[in-house]
Amino acid sequence: MTKRKVESMSISMLVLITVVGLIVGSYLSLLIGMIPGDYVVVKELFTSNFLPISIGYPNPISIDIGAIKFQFGIQMQFNLMSILGVIAALYFYRNYR
Repeated sequence: MTKRKVESMSISMLVLITVVGLIVGSYLSLLIGMIPGDYVVVKELFTSNFLPISIGYPNPISIDIGAIKFQFGIQMQFNLMSILGVIAALYFYRNYR
C-alpha cells in the first residue's frame, strides 16, 4: 500500500471511530437519564447538554427550485457522556489498531 492510501484510511477510520464514540456516549447518556428521581446530581451532570449547535433547526433552510424543494437542517447536542465516549473511542483506536 502506498503511504497516501494508508493515511486516507487512517483519517477515515479516525472519523468513524469519533462518530461511533459520540453515538455510544449519547446512548449511555440516555440510559443514565432513565435513573428514577426528579433531581439526581449524577443524572444532571451526565445528561445536561452544554454545547448545542444547530444549523437550520428548528426552521430548516429551504431551497425551492420549482419541481424540487430541498430542506436542510442539522442539530448536535454534546454532553459529558458523549465527550467521554469520544475520548474512550480515541483511546481504543490509538492503543488497539
